[in-house]
Amino acid sequence: MQQDNFAKIILISDLIKDKEAKEEELLYYEKVMQELLFKMQMVRKEINLTNTIIDVIKNEKADILDRKSTRLN
Repeated sequence: MQQDNFAKIILISDLIKDKEAKEEELLYYEKVMQELLFKMQMVRKEINLTNTIIDVIKNEKADILDRKSTRLN
């Protein structure tokens, strides 16, 4: 009977250790996820900025072509 109780205590302590290890692992992944979300946000902003620059360049090019065609006529 004593050994059965001892085996249960060991099992419960193992479960507690496993749970604590999983909680630490979860905290690590949450931290990594936050870092990745921040990086994703920065990359999205860079993409939006690049698209804006491309649009400005396209519009400038169109304006220049329009001015040239107006001068030629």
